[in-house]
Amino acid sequence: MRRIGTLSSSELAQRFCDFLVTQSIGAMCDAETDDAGSDWNIWVRDERQIDQAKQELAEFCSDPGASKYQVKREATLIRQEQIAAETAQQKRAAESARIANVNKSTLGEPIRAPLKQSGIPVTVAVIILSVIASLTTNFGDPRRSRVPGKITLEEKAYDTLSFVNRKDFLKSGGNSFVSVETGQVWRFVTPMFLHGDEFHLLFNMVWIYFLGSVIEKLHGSLFLAVLLVTTQIAGMLLQVMLPDTAALQPIFQGTPLDFLAQTMSGSPFAIGASGAVYGLFGFLWIRPKVDRGYPIHLVKTNVVLMLGWLVICITPLIGDVANGAHIGGLLAGAGFGFAGKFSR
Repeated sequence: MRRIGTLSSSELAQRFCDFLVTQSIGAMCDAETDDAGSDWNIWVRDERQIDQAKQELAEFCSDPGASKYQVKREATLIRQEQIAAETAQQKRAAESARIANVNKSTLGEPIRAPLKQSGIPVTVAVIILSVIASLTTNFGDPRRSRVPGKITLEEKAYDTLSFVNRKDFLKSGGNSFVSVETGQVWRFVTPMFLHGDEFHLLFNMVWIYFLGSVIEKLHGSLFLAVLLVTTQIAGMLLQVMLPDTAALQPIFQGTPLDFLAQTMSGSPFAIGASGAVYGLFGFLWIRPKVDRGYPIHLVKTNVVLMLGWLVICITPLIGDVANGAHIGGLLAGAGFGFAGKFSR
């Protein structure tokens, strides 16, 4: 800012500064001293406009009462617009700073895109419900009552949340869809909240948090909820519809793959959020491959870990695992990721 001259009164100084504002020249004025009759200094903000401002000052001094200098109203409007623009800029800067503070995924990568939201209510809700349901059902092994004929809370919760009611399954002669056919469609989803032991629960909830929170911040809670439900249903359907061990044994018996009769058999009593976990993984794995601008890319270590675990679970090395749910969820999540290519 540089002083370009003085005027004899505050009225003249303000009139000239108003005129400079209408000429897109930033200016201000102040008194040289505190005396009542003091001259007023004229200051110009931009060094590049000094010469133009000096020329305007010389013309103003020759005829300060000219009509072209009666622009107080116009100058006021311009100043108000400038203040509004500066305020908006400050808000944008504050929002950018807020985003910078939360634009880091739980996977340790910066998210190079505006977040749709910072909270993760769906992710947290799935974790809480899974913990409650797993504890309430004694981790898939509900304890029976000592009173004959009495159903315990653990048994009731398990039969309500699993894909099929055990008694109805036996009465129907092994119809896996007997409970769903009566309108109990929640059973397509609720098995994800049940888990077989503490490690099963911890493993799935860690991945739900890491993967789900990233997707929820980027795309919002509704998108994550739809993705979770869809991939869970896809995994559950494939798991239920796979042939049982007796049907698979003639196919693989006597071959190096005879273990597949056990590991790839279907069952309506599969529990756990693994299908949804692999659905989230499949989405985040495929989406950046079809959309190079997608802000999250899974590190190779995580991809190898998830795919390696998928393969290991199919081998005889691990016990009873719902591999159909893993594969079904993965395929559905990958489909979501691929579909993202056409949603831009």
